[in-house]
Amino acid sequence: MTIQGGEPSTSTANDVSHAADLRAAARWLVGASASVVAVLVAGVQLRDFAELDAVGVWAVPVALLAVLIALATVVWTLYGAAAVLAVPRRSIGELADLDRADNGDFPGPRLGPPKSALISHLVRERRTELLGVSRDAIWQLNMERVAAYKASAFPRTGKNLQIGDREYDPDNRDDSAALANLIVDLDRRVQAVVDAAASFETQRRYDRLRRGMRLAGLPFVVSFLALVWLQTLPPALMKVKSPTSVQVVTPGNGGDPCSGKVFDGVAVGGTMDAPLVVLPSQGGCPARKLTETDKFVVIPRAEK
Repeated sequence: MTIQGGEPSTSTANDVSHAADLRAAARWLVGASASVVAVLVAGVQLRDFAELDAVGVWAVPVALLAVLIALATVVWTLYGAAAVLAVPRRSIGELADLDRADNGDFPGPRLGPPKSALISHLVRERRTELLGVSRDAIWQLNMERVAAYKASAFPRTGKNLQIGDREYDPDNRDDSAALANLIVDLDRRVQAVVDAAASFETQRRYDRLRRGMRLAGLPFVVSFLALVWLQTLPPALMKVKSPTSVQVVTPGNGGDPCSGKVFDGVAVGGTMDAPLVVLPSQGGCPARKLTETDKFVVIPRAEK
């Protein structure tokens, strides 16, 4: 005895495992993203930004922007992975309503091809596999299932029941067995349609996540490298913007009576690492201007 519409393909069983594999990958991404956030939070402390201020006034805003971009890419990945994990599992009634609203006109013929990618996948690309050869609408599958259950639970003696393209006589043993087999087949097909819809939506959201990760990968890497690069920059040399009182220790030189002494002077240019210093006459040494002070010890004097 054959079952009306034939057996669903074994590929319908793969929908459940395929969706489970995609959700497992999404859970792994959630764990990996959380680890990245933990590393960023632990590795970037407030004192690090304070130290970057010595590099230049621009360094701190750049570092903050890099951290925000890195965190934004991670948060976006978490959001996309959460969307994969939270795929809604629609009932057969909801899918039937979507099909009917998308050019489905059961019990009349379909008005046109479905506009929705989901409905097109279910009733066109996998129609024979999921619905059966004699059906072209999810609503039809659902209505036949309801009718078969009613006929089995409340048989009407002496009255045949039309389900699909076959009549069933409740008084006929073979028809009763065929009706029981039809119910099993319809239940299996309904479950297959629900599983296929969930798998399709999971795959769609996972593909969107993958595309987003490819786009977010470059900003994340650039932001991370920017943070590393900022940590390697030396402190910016402080420029002498106004006359500053300093003490200058000159290196010892046996032939120069003014060497090896400490002089009071005024830094008038350059940087505090190698300032341009003017020394007034003092200690029997003439006034002079020091332009190359990289070999001298220059000590700023505290303002009184």
